[in-house]
Amino acid sequence: MKTSAWVVAIFLLAGTASVHATVHDQLFKGTFDIPADAPTSAADAARFLTQATFGPTPADINYLMAQGYSEWIDEQLAKPVTLAEPTVEAVVFARTNGGLSVGQTQRLNRTYWQFAYAPDQLRQRMAFALSQIFVVSDQSSAISQDVVPMAHYQDLLANDAFGYYSTLLNDVTYSPTMGKYLNTYHNVAPVCSGSGSNKVCSTSPDENYAREVMQLFSVGLIMLNMDHSPVLSGGLPVPTYDQTIITHTAQVFTGFTYSNAPTNPANFYYTPTDYAGQYNPMACWGTELFSANNPNMKHDVNGDDEVFGVPLTVLGPSGVGSVTSINAATDCSIEIGAEMVAIASHPNVAPFISRQLIQRFVTSNPSPAYIQRVATVFDTAGNDLGDVIKAILTDTEARNPPALASGDSYGKLREPVLRLTAMWRAFNAKAPAPDAYGEVKMIAYGGFQGGFGQSPLESPTVFNFYLPDYQQPGTFADNGLYSPEFQITNTSTTYTSSNIYYWFTAQGYQGYTTGTPAAPPVDRPLIDLSSLTANAANPTAMVSTINASMMYGAMSAAMNTRLTTMLNEMKSGGTSPTEMAWSAIYVTMLSPEYSVQR
Repeated sequence: MKTSAWVVAIFLLAGTASVHATVHDQLFKGTFDIPADAPTSAADAARFLTQATFGPTPADINYLMAQGYSEWIDEQLAKPVTLAEPTVEAVVFARTNGGLSVGQTQRLNRTYWQFAYAPDQLRQRMAFALSQIFVVSDQSSAISQDVVPMAHYQDLLANDAFGYYSTLLNDVTYSPTMGKYLNTYHNVAPVCSGSGSNKVCSTSPDENYAREVMQLFSVGLIMLNMDHSPVLSGGLPVPTYDQTIITHTAQVFTGFTYSNAPTNPANFYYTPTDYAGQYNPMACWGTELFSANNPNMKHDVNGDDEVFGVPLTVLGPSGVGSVTSINAATDCSIEIGAEMVAIASHPNVAPFISRQLIQRFVTSNPSPAYIQRVATVFDTAGNDLGDVIKAILTDTEARNPPALASGDSYGKLREPVLRLTAMWRAFNAKAPAPDAYGEVKMIAYGGFQGGFGQSPLESPTVFNFYLPDYQQPGTFADNGLYSPEFQITNTSTTYTSSNIYYWFTAQGYQGYTTGTPAAPPVDRPLIDLSSLTANAANPTAMVSTINASMMYGAMSAAMNTRLTTMLNEMKSGGTSPTEMAWSAIYVTMLSPEYSVQR
């Protein structure tokens, strides 16, 4: 008894002394009680899962209703990460040895498989959202051939999806994929002579990452209040930084190369042949590895050159005029660490990142109060991005938005990728079998970046597919509303995305055959139409299934009538149950109501 009591006491004391972990361990957090925050209906459950995953499935809806929102999120936070890189590397190796070409299609096939089938749906959805903030893109010639490293970058975002923002920022900074994309890889120190007013530099570090890490990855261009409203001085917004800050920050991000490159300065540009060297965190090489004969091949310690002894002035907490000083260090990682602290601790980070995450998951126009509530969670000591996403999804404005019934300011245009994955998951799409090289061909159609205007890690620029502050001319702009996804919605993408949806419905269902001899396609997921064909004699029931499966019960009476009329006419004309079924799905995918997430 004494031993048992002692063990229990130690266990309880350990529990009270625990700290907030970066990787959530929520296995035993729940109870056996009926959850107080269970969805009130299957429609509410489906609506939540539309926000939190790549689309609700019937099984997920039932499970969420039994578990409740909070416990479901806690379980998702605890799920191990589903990785892309090991599979992509194996496929690339097998194809190369088989004499076949490789490209980003191999990475994208794995990515779309994870979107559709990975059990850690919330983590994968968070990684997808983060990829649109911490952008790298295979559209850049610098990394267009880096198939395996790009898959590893996707894994980096997934691994850090629920961790601390500072860890994510640091990992992104040291990523060779980011380094090659925004030019910190092999970014060299300036070569200068003289001092003071007589100092002359023949070269300067590239400023690309120094600019974007502030403008896009952390603080934005102007100082913000916690509700994302601008800080004003004399009636004008206060800039967060100026060109001097960019110039000094660029000097911090120098001396990077592959982690396994030789320490001989003559081979600073050595390119390793093994994949791990291409995606492991870069090494920052300081003066300890370089002689005075190679001053530009090292990290720029203390700005320009350590002999000048002038501290760098980098991002300060209160905008232009407020700076943080970085002092000399013999180890470049110390300087970079100081820079990371200056950025990650900036007061703008919480509202700037929180607002963008709300836009990706819930609504394009969150209220200032919603942003402030989430930013407060973000800014609370000990909290991580797992706490932030939980706050976003359980906020009253996400679960019970006041404008949902009557207003037009709530919700968002669904990203094209999410329209496709939600359809796959709603109708239990069966993934193709792996081919001889281990590749599961999810998107052999290809061309998503052009057809959708969007595809994972394929943004045309570092500014993402669309800007968080984009306002579609007309009704949105006239009412001061933001509409990011409308930036890629135009005549061309409306037409081409319709063709892609057709490929995955009319020609992508179980039982579809093509070719001679007739055979099922092996290059796309095949959806299960049985829930619809079973009611082919009853178009009203078919429409009810569409409404429940694709639109969480929110289909308008007008759309219900039109869709029912269409199916009745098809039935009267002798159309097969299969064609009626896929047609109903396809038309729904093209509808404005399915296109909008409310």
